[in-house]
Amino acid sequence: MVIVRGIHKLSDILDKIAEIVIVAMLGAMVLITGAQIICRLFFTALSWSEEATRYLLIWSTLFGAGCVYKHSGHISISVLQDVLPGKAKDILQILVHALCMILFGLVLFYGIQYYGKQGSQLSAAMRLPMRYVYTCIPIGCGLMCFHALDAVLGCVMNLLGKGEK
Repeated sequence: MVIVRGIHKLSDILDKIAEIVIVAMLGAMVLITGAQIICRLFFTALSWSEEATRYLLIWSTLFGAGCVYKHSGHISISVLQDVLPGKAKDILQILVHALCMILFGLVLFYGIQYYGKQGSQLSAAMRLPMRYVYTCIPIGCGLMCFHALDAVLGCVMNLLGKGEK
């Protein structure tokens, strides 16, 4: 029970950190895009701005997917879940979250492998090692996997009657 509460608390903390990072990245995207517009109008276009904005968008998307998963905001088809009685509905939720956790774990595993293969590749404009860009795959999927674990444990505790009311 203490472990479940600890995992839930850590999931909440990671979610708040991800939200702050997402806001910072979106703010940076706005500033970079604004600077690009001004430079293009009055000076010479920035060569790196589009690439930086693209990478910030990729990072914020994967962090955002974890936040949305944490708050059950992804689109879902709940026809079967809506017709099931209470305990069967809880078991189905556990199964769905467990399958999501397996998927996120697989993408995390292969994301780490992909990260390892990108050691020498550099981005075109900023000459940034691409491993820094591809790091978002294991980090984002790791966050989603951890949130899925929290959801599974929460559903199990609710099924056992020990969940928070």
